[in-house]
Amino acid sequence: MGGSGSGRKPQATEVAKANGTLSVHPGRRNDDLAPRSDGCTPEMPEYLDEHGREKWDELVTDLSNMKVISSECRELMIAYCEAYSGWRRCMELVKRAGLVIPVKDQKGKATGFKTNPVSIELHRYRNQMNRLLPEFGLTPSSRTRLVAFKAVGETDPFVTLLSRISGVN
Repeated sequence: MGGSGSGRKPQATEVAKANGTLSVHPGRRNDDLAPRSDGCTPEMPEYLDEHGREKWDELVTDLSNMKVISSECRELMIAYCEAYSGWRRCMELVKRAGLVIPVKDQKGKATGFKTNPVSIELHRYRNQMNRLLPEFGLTPSSRTRLVAFKAVGETDPFVTLLSRISGVN
């Protein structure tokens, strides 16, 4: 049936190679079918608001520094930036009105308090952001599973060290 949601989440070939899965199970290699990341910076959509553009620039900087930026990250970056923007707007409203708001009767007399509905949205946006962070390797746990892209002509420093030690060039 496939797509039923059970089982492990598929890994990119680069990730499986880096964490040793392919050395244990070489039959799982999917080099011919797996799409390759291009390492290019995706274009920011024009419709992002000020908060979204601010977060986009931060993501580009962070992902570039980690050498994991790629144009196929665009949709995830848009989703994250839109959630961040919504979270910031809600945060501003909650700061003004508070987490709880007074409840008044028909005559305008305060009868108690209720949760500010905007604070519920604030948490919903935060949850969206938290679910997307691991996709970018922006949590401590997910960062340990990242594989950085190598720039053209860049060599692995560990391989260079090993070749120097062994005398092989």
